[in-house]
Amino acid sequence: MIAASDSVRPTIDEPSKLVGVTPATAARDRVRLLYALEQVFPVRFQAREPEDLTGLDGLLVIAPAQLHEWHVPVDDLGGQPGACPRLVAFPQAADSLGERTVIEFAGDAQILRPLREQKLTQEYGRPAPVPLAFLDSDSVLAAVAGKRLWWRRRDGSTWVHFSAFCPEELGEYEALRDHLRIGRFMGLIPLLHLLRHVCGELDWCEQPLKASFVIDDPNLHRTSYGFLDYSEMVAHARRHGYHVALATVPLDGWLANRRPVALVKENSASISLLMHGNDHVAGELGRLLDDRKAETALAQALRRVASFERRSGVVVERMMVPPHEVCSTYALKAMFRLGFDGACIGRRHPWHDQLPVSSQPPWTLLKWHPADVVEGLPILPRYPLHRSWEDLVLRALLRQPLILFAHHWDFSHGLDVLAQAADYINDLGEVHWGSVGRLARENFLTRRAGRAQIVQMHCVGATVEIPADVDVLEVRTPSSCGEGPERHLACGASQVAMARGASEWTSGALHVVPGARLKLRLISDAPLDPVHTPVRHGTPWPMLRRALVEGRDRARPLSRKLSGR
Repeated sequence: MIAASDSVRPTIDEPSKLVGVTPATAARDRVRLLYALEQVFPVRFQAREPEDLTGLDGLLVIAPAQLHEWHVPVDDLGGQPGACPRLVAFPQAADSLGERTVIEFAGDAQILRPLREQKLTQEYGRPAPVPLAFLDSDSVLAAVAGKRLWWRRRDGSTWVHFSAFCPEELGEYEALRDHLRIGRFMGLIPLLHLLRHVCGELDWCEQPLKASFVIDDPNLHRTSYGFLDYSEMVAHARRHGYHVALATVPLDGWLANRRPVALVKENSASISLLMHGNDHVAGELGRLLDDRKAETALAQALRRVASFERRSGVVVERMMVPPHEVCSTYALKAMFRLGFDGACIGRRHPWHDQLPVSSQPPWTLLKWHPADVVEGLPILPRYPLHRSWEDLVLRALLRQPLILFAHHWDFSHGLDVLAQAADYINDLGEVHWGSVGRLARENFLTRRAGRAQIVQMHCVGATVEIPADVDVLEVRTPSSCGEGPERHLACGASQVAMARGASEWTSGALHVVPGARLKLRLISDAPLDPVHTPVRHGTPWPMLRRALVEGRDRARPLSRKLSGR
């Protein structure tokens, strides 16, 4: 159990690594970038001149831009850093536009697992000319058309990396993730490797990747939906080792056919259900623009789901997939107060898509963490099945759940695309497949600080194993977008108020029993019970619309057969 103590609790004094940036002007030119990285790594950056490099755990060297006038021996790059691992990056040409190229990563063990032997598309920036001879002992880490872009060289007891791409400052309205996306990633990837290496035991503990497929709209009215045959899909999922979640509309819960119900109940390792809106009318969660409307609509969704569960015995995960990827912050806040485990959304900021960039807050860490926490609710990212899968590599680097979504018509030619996507994901490392709800509950990171364990929760609820030599726990929840509502941390009968920090909420240091198994949950300071929350009286239109849409979806395979396609 957590010991409830003083209302003001000390935070854990966590150690950090010192990383120098030389020359000092290079650090001053990248203030936003370095500050963002300090929020996600236990490091402090310090501007240093080449002649002052003592006491560093790592070093970033930004080579002079005038390469044709620069003739410095390799051993003198950035001065004499001693046994300090370092990255020497060469600035790109002044014009940032580049040509579309495919960068090939080696299978070197120093490369983070998801990147090994991958081919990713780079479009932003031309690689800088590098005035260094390549030694036989050097190891190429990334190249394009046989030309090295990033390579490693042993330097006594440590190593130095060289990169023909340089980390750049974040723009005023850019997030860190804007520099780690398909088309623009090579400036940041070598630096991330340096930081992961320098942090070592201070970094978050590695965990298996987590993955799931989501198909929007199907219900359990029959044993099929559109081009999907549930028995065939379950057999295919078991054969290829993946999990598929059906995002079903709570309004559809009035009917549950016993055959698909039995199939889901008997194959929970391969198939599950989660929520897809409430009525599934156009942009319904995005139109909830005050607390009362949001609370009544989402409480109704929970009550419909609870009724469906009582009648069918099938569990529906308390995860929400907003129809058409649109969701207001009022809806997210209501979900947190009503006890949802999270939402699953593919859009970057589904509540601000209509605002000009200049009016949007500079959410530097948006889409960087394993989940964005908005209004207290975790948002797990998802990605369209029919798009290029390259970005999954970068999501895996960020320890994000790998969730691909589709609709029934994406399987008009069969389920092979799911097997292919599963093979691609499984090649990124050790992968655990499961329901989206399970992915949400396991979406947390841990690291040690002496006899203390720090838990970074990107979820609402989690079960944490406390090591036998740990007696202090601190729980943190990053806040990606604004401050969010007040929240408490519950563990059994104990509750402690979370304190707001600059970029996260924290429980402070809490005394725990070594070897305990703790169930943690974040709750609103003003929780709602869906049973006692008034719900709106419906109109016939949502039911009529769903009947028309479902009829259309079920008719599509028949119309294809009749047309001979």
